[in-house]
Amino acid sequence: MHRFTSITFSLLVFIGLQVSVQTAGRRFERSIERPFVSLLTVPNGMKWGSWAQREFCPSGTYAAGFSLKVEELSVLSDNTALNAIRLHCISLFKGSGLDELDSFVESNVGSWGQWTKIKWCPSGFLKAFQLRVESSQGIRDDTAVNNIRFNCTEGSLLLGDGTDKGEWGDWSSSCQGRGMCGIMTRIEEKLKFGDDTALNDARMFCCD
Repeated sequence: MHRFTSITFSLLVFIGLQVSVQTAGRRFERSIERPFVSLLTVPNGMKWGSWAQREFCPSGTYAAGFSLKVEELSVLSDNTALNAIRLHCISLFKGSGLDELDSFVESNVGSWGQWTKIKWCPSGFLKAFQLRVESSQGIRDDTAVNNIRFNCTEGSLLLGDGTDKGEWGDWSSSCQGRGMCGIMTRIEEKLKFGDDTALNDARMFCCD
């Protein structure tokens, strides 16, 4: 069973502000706000935890790949499965060398697991997503979101390296504009007592 936590996230109101942090040789750079043309949601997210701040790729870049923070399932553990989603952003004007990572963005991040390898669109950008979610298990172990998959603008399907509990829900609508440019996640923070689930839901933003 879960107890709900009421964690309030301070909203950053500096429009257009960008933040850069060097992380393991890669640049974690984000725009706090950016004009977007569509918001993508799915109907099967779970309700534990709170929505975090929305984070955007820097102006002029779009999400062409993603990676996941995953806790592998264990029979004897309080499993949390998918803990975070990271969008990897490239410049609209960059060539086909996707190994040249421009930046990445993430919303709130759960406490468990390891980051997977990046999955890239062969060309184009991410345009729609789908979540694999385990529904409430009552007194048994809950994991909420287990995996995600994306469609790319040129038609490719990218499957995340998450875990396999639960069922795939409906696809989000497809992006209006060029492609995905931002993310917002619902995370249950680490509980002192009770059943942890980490990532419960996600929303994606699309930009021109």
